[in-house]
Amino acid sequence: MFLKELEDYPWFPSSLRKMQLEYVGWISVQLKLYRPLLKEIIKFPSNQWVDLASGSGWPACYLQKNASHHIHYTLSDLYPESVSNEVKKMAEVEPESLDLNKFQPQNGKQYTLFNAFHHFPSAQQKQLIKKMKEAKANCIIAEVLEPSLLSFIQVTLAAFIVQPLTAWAIRPFSILRMITTYLIPIQLVTVAWDGWLSVIKSKNIHQYKELLNGFNDNQYSIEVKKIQQLQGNLIVIIAQPISS
Repeated sequence: MFLKELEDYPWFPSSLRKMQLEYVGWISVQLKLYRPLLKEIIKFPSNQWVDLASGSGWPACYLQKNASHHIHYTLSDLYPESVSNEVKKMAEVEPESLDLNKFQPQNGKQYTLFNAFHHFPSAQQKQLIKKMKEAKANCIIAEVLEPSLLSFIQVTLAAFIVQPLTAWAIRPFSILRMITTYLIPIQLVTVAWDGWLSVIKSKNIHQYKELLNGFNDNQYSIEVKKIQQLQGNLIVIIAQPISS
């Protein structure tokens, strides 16, 4: 049985989903977890990117704002209403729901997934990479979690310590966020639960290399690497066609 995070279930209240994803995305930007990708994203031929499973959209927005040359992002998600209202001011959002399991990449397009790959079982992860390869599409996948005690501790601290200390600073300001953080702290519990489940479902670099080993050939490249950072390690998967 493959358990899903609460935020992935259609019955989960959309307001809680939006606030939860806003916090997770916002704190990743404050910690600059995705800063190493600024060096990677400029190596690709186009400045047009589509972010898949965007959630709040904050990571894509961070790259768009801080890239050394202009890049343009279109955000997409199964629940597009979850994109932060602040992010909507800076990036284009696809209004239609996008189920990644039914998604078909377009030839030569460029895609990203930020801390979303672990939401899918191994078979669906392989299927997505297979589709990328068949479409000769480019893709950057970044994961901030690993199945480790350190990740478990980081998630716990982020949910129960950092979240109540910073909830007031997240924009746009939300009275509902204040209520569900301080008066009825359900937000702390849901963020922690989804974080713990995500740690259990995550993979380390060796598991990702083993999972994707069969996709490398003389026409398509899969690179899996781990970038160590004090604020949190980053596992990066770069999939792209090889120029002839």
